[in-house]
Amino acid sequence: MLEREHIEFVQSQMLPWLRIGAGLARPDAEIKLLSRDEADGACSVLLRFPPGWSREGPEHLLADEEFYVLEGDIELNGAVYGPDCYAFLPAGWTRHTTRSTKGCVLLAFYDRDPKLIATAGDGTAETSERAIPFLDAAAMPWDMTLNDPNLKHLGISRKNLRTDPVTQERTFLSLVLPQAIPQGNKGPQETHPIVEEAYLIAGSLTGPQGTMHPGAYFWRPPHIKHGPYGARWGSVSLIRFVGGKHVNVWTPEEAPFDLAAPYAPDLPPRLAHLTNWPYTPPPAY
Repeated sequence: MLEREHIEFVQSQMLPWLRIGAGLARPDAEIKLLSRDEADGACSVLLRFPPGWSREGPEHLLADEEFYVLEGDIELNGAVYGPDCYAFLPAGWTRHTTRSTKGCVLLAFYDRDPKLIATAGDGTAETSERAIPFLDAAAMPWDMTLNDPNLKHLGISRKNLRTDPVTQERTFLSLVLPQAIPQGNKGPQETHPIVEEAYLIAGSLTGPQGTMHPGAYFWRPPHIKHGPYGARWGSVSLIRFVGGKHVNVWTPEEAPFDLAAPYAPDLPPRLAHLTNWPYTPPPAY
């Protein structure tokens, strides 16, 4: 599940919506593939459901499913997930009914090929200590505790959505303050011993590869140097650390920061054509 291509970064707006066949969703649902492990089918995707979409069970997935609703609503077994609602459902979670009244766009992560089986699960997923059946992130307070002095200039606040009791993998929302610039326009770079994955939900965030806007996505393998980062008007991102416990390791030397850094991504061959096709966000006025 960790052998994916380094993607840093791509604007999801530049990727095509594809119709989904039988399996994960009815054919009138659509998917944007953000990244995928060719070995086991683990993937990160955007899913879009039209108003009135529905499925009837019982059925279950063979993969852990983690999702965050970006807009609209999705109803699962009678629970309605609106914007900023989150869930982590271990493999085998039974889906009796799934529907969307208004239509929905959600960000979803699967730890293996999300094959859908047309039977109920055995019930163990629903009682697992790893399960988070429903979480309204909008109702949660921001944790403003500074947990790393090297990130002080960002003024980061967090909403912890999940820390897996078994794997120590972590998912959280990260808020960066406006006008957050590293002192002297330079700072150390960081690495992690595990994968870091992120999707920018709001605002903008600038690093060596350019400025990420809403819809920006990266999958960063272990031990890749990155940063420093800054923001003109702040940002909110969903960040996942995959494959173990989140640890920051800092370089002794400093790297420059430029708020006007051009788009210079690290992309695999299948996305290399986007390097010279930078995304232009819509005007603010």
